[in-house]
Amino acid sequence: MDPVGMLVSALTTGAVMALQETAGTAIKDAYQGLVKLVGKRFAKDPKASAALEGSKEDPETWQKPLEKSIRETGAADDKEILALAQKLLQLTEDQKSSTTYNVKISGNVQGLVQGDHANVTMTFEDSPKVASKSRKKKRS
Repeated sequence: MDPVGMLVSALTTGAVMALQETAGTAIKDAYQGLVKLVGKRFAKDPKASAALEGSKEDPETWQKPLEKSIRETGAADDKEILALAQKLLQLTEDQKSSTTYNVKISGNVQGLVQGDHANVTMTFEDSPKVASKSRKKKRS
């Protein structure tokens, strides 16, 4: 991803995630820090400042003006801004991938692995034995 695209993505994703109750303080802090740094860079350009402010409330609508402002102000060349943008994107990705599992098991289970990124080897000697009952129907 190019630096401009990464920065736009971090700002828009961060805006959406920061508004959610489930967002951790790390995401909210990183987003606020990124907005503050970009805001300093945009300070002399009223259109750029308006795009940044607008993107907080409506990221989708303000995405193109924000992208243009990032290009024109050179914000995507600022190493500190890019580092914080990368950190924010990583935090939001981590938040998205932390999933709660709701597993309902029925029947015979010989091995079960639950979670992300599992690396498991299972070896079973015998196949599971299934209890069976035979029923005879009575004929009348």
